[in-house]
Amino acid sequence: MKLISAVLCIVLFLPALVSAYIIFEPSWVSSDGTTFQEWSFDDNDNPALPEFMSNPYGGASAAITVGDMGEGWFESIPGLGTQTGLWSLGCGGAIVLEIDNRDEPLPYKEIWLQVTYYLDISQPPIVDVPGAAFLEGETVLVEDAGIGGWYLDLSKWRIEPNPSHEEIILTSNPDYGAVIDQIVVHTICIPEPVSLAFLAVGSLVFLRKRR
Repeated sequence: MKLISAVLCIVLFLPALVSAYIIFEPSWVSSDGTTFQEWSFDDNDNPALPEFMSNPYGGASAAITVGDMGEGWFESIPGLGTQTGLWSLGCGGAIVLEIDNRDEPLPYKEIWLQVTYYLDISQPPIVDVPGAAFLEGETVLVEDAGIGGWYLDLSKWRIEPNPSHEEIILTSNPDYGAVIDQIVVHTICIPEPVSLAFLAVGSLVFLRKRR
């Protein structure tokens, strides 16, 4: 009986382990007009496709450039905690994400970007979303690895009007490099078609009341 209980505990806890680093999830996830991409870099493919993706508008890829003193892909690095699937970008390396999206003209698009990276001498990557305005962000400790630790940065961005395609650029620190574990991207085009329909109905009701 104890063995069965232990197995059940492992099975129930496994999903939490698998998704441990998707810490921030928008309230609008999986609704109409949204996309989801997760790169956990399970192998050294370059360009890398997302390991998990929900994108009805097309595909997504990550092109990786290793800079000076970068060591490329590792399954794991001894002494850097339990993370697997790591890119050591070196100084001035980069990961460029290309994500297809809805091409209908809508007022704006929101992007939630989550990047998990190692922080000791190596530094957080520099994030740029061309054409987007930075809204807000926060940082959480994912795993204490002794001398350093794994951190997750969440940054929120807005593009007006929405483009049919996003480019997201992560550049490693030019002096100290960066080590990347995971990248997660959520997007939503606002207003979605349902919202537009409600706005149209509301406008008609308002006009009728005025008459």
